[in-house]
Amino acid sequence: MLGWIDPRSEIAGLAALVVCALAACASPATPSPTRAARVAAPASTVAVPTARPTESALDPTDSAAPTASPTAVATALAVPSPAPSPTERLQPNGPPHDPGPLTWAHPGPYIAPGYHDFHLDSFRSSQPLITTYYFYWHDLTDPARRARIKQFWAQQPPNPDTYSFASPATHLRQFEDMQAAGIDFALPVYWGEPGHPGRMFNPTAPHFWSTEGIPPMVEALDQLAAAGHPFKIGMFYDTTILANADLTTPAGKEYFYVNVRDFYSRIPPRYWAAIDGHPIVWLYDTQWVAKYDQSSFDYLSDRFARDFGGLRPYIVREWQWYQSKGVQPPIVIKSDNLYAWGAAPSGFNRDPRLGISEVGPGFSNTRYCKTGAAGNCFDVDRRNGAYYTAELEAALRAGRKIVAVETWNEFSEGSDVAETVQFGRTYIDLTRRFADAFHAGRSSS
Repeated sequence: MLGWIDPRSEIAGLAALVVCALAACASPATPSPTRAARVAAPASTVAVPTARPTESALDPTDSAAPTASPTAVATALAVPSPAPSPTERLQPNGPPHDPGPLTWAHPGPYIAPGYHDFHLDSFRSSQPLITTYYFYWHDLTDPARRARIKQFWAQQPPNPDTYSFASPATHLRQFEDMQAAGIDFALPVYWGEPGHPGRMFNPTAPHFWSTEGIPPMVEALDQLAAAGHPFKIGMFYDTTILANADLTTPAGKEYFYVNVRDFYSRIPPRYWAAIDGHPIVWLYDTQWVAKYDQSSFDYLSDRFARDFGGLRPYIVREWQWYQSKGVQPPIVIKSDNLYAWGAAPSGFNRDPRLGISEVGPGFSNTRYCKTGAAGNCFDVDRRNGAYYTAELEAALRAGRKIVAVETWNEFSEGSDVAETVQFGRTYIDLTRRFADAFHAGRSSS
């Protein structure tokens, strides 16, 4: 899950569509591991969640021990570097890389000292909550692009000619459908600003979806609020943008923080998804992080409080953040919650250390990914909804207070539950049936 390509000049085969920011690309046309395939337990002597079998070996109805996604295969990624050498190449899990000056980072208006009203209408940690990952990078208004997605995407939205990150109507429709599915808040995937180090190319250039998509998203939230149906969003921090930073250094800690600052400062606090008064920061994996320890998290929290009226974030870490990395001795990190990516291809994870239930409807990337299992190219059959239903039922039985649907609209990898040409609103309706049971505290739908 996560793919990066310039949709205005999509490279041959769209091989990079789902992969370049996650796994590296030796060239733009070389497939690499997808995000859904990238969940690996941290390597150290500290006990961590059990590694998963490959997706083909997993039956989602099985109630066996905790599982995890297949290990990714990393290749080289050529990226512009802030360091003097323009030919520097970065690799996931590579040596520490100095992010350089952070002059590209620009906060929005909702930040101290110029802004003061940080009152939040917050969720409670005691209530059942459902969220989903919202990929707002799509711009399908170009007919040539629409023709290509029909060939390479597993599913397509029903209205592609108007589907765009720049359209408030697109966001409004997606948020309304999330509410229809019983979802409490969304997690838009944030990839930082133009000029961010570690990038190979900018999707939708000369436009930049990650920043330019936020104002129309806020406009959609305004319309929902005016209609009496307010909705909230938190931050899904796409940590693939961290470009092998050392988050234990002063520069690395600030780099870690400014992405959070820039996301939240562009959104009115009345729309922030928060738990017990803490705005949600939901981290993806650590493959593009060279080092971190507890001080990395503490710095992020302290700086957030300084800029946002004393509020501290509710930090949800993916299990690759289970313990410190590149620091001896390794220590288990403390944060507000923990989840494991990979339910869409690999099934429900029952590890008792996880506080969040991850669920997904299946997975399919072989329409553009052609290197076979070695390159993490595979399909996981939805089984006419049975795969997803089994995961939802497992989440009900697990008794955890938060469920994350993986994903809302990652169409290219076939892990979406949004309305599509192929499935209509089937998965919205399945999610709603589960959501009603979950919110009511039932153990079965």
